[in-house]
Amino acid sequence: MEWWDELEASLSAKLDDFLRAHPDVAAGMEQDTLAEQETQTRQLLQQLRRETQTLEQKILTTGEQIRLWHERLKLAERSGRRDLVEAAKVRQGILMTQGNQYWAELTVTKKRIQQLETLLTQIQSKREHVQKKPASAPSQSTSDSVDNEFKTMELELEFEKLKREMGRP
Repeated sequence: MEWWDELEASLSAKLDDFLRAHPDVAAGMEQDTLAEQETQTRQLLQQLRRETQTLEQKILTTGEQIRLWHERLKLAERSGRRDLVEAAKVRQGILMTQGNQYWAELTVTKKRIQQLETLLTQIQSKREHVQKKPASAPSQSTSDSVDNEFKTMELELEFEKLKREMGRP
């Protein structure tokens, strides 16, 4: 595979040279990449918001079930039915555990939504910056260029990390 790595490195270097020589093409590619990232981020946000609604509904339903079994537990205690008291306690405990799991999932989902909203804001800001940048502008200083490259890389890495956490390809 050594020849493959060499070919890949050579092609990558040629692409970099071409993009440096044609900043308008580089800006267009960056714009396309950012647009795709924005679209994917919006889709993930929609999915997470639907999951949030589903989890909230499950929590409400579970809460109603807990109340029902709590009433049944009190009824069994008043009736002196120890067998039903124990069964109601077990059922109520199972529902409490299930409700706690839903709550934990909801908390994680809301945190992911916040992270994605922050990422979306960063992507939009970067995209606006790229759109405003004149295509025929004189070359940026090396420091600015490197800084922008790192910002782009950091955004891409953060986006990929969030996708992995969400179990998306």
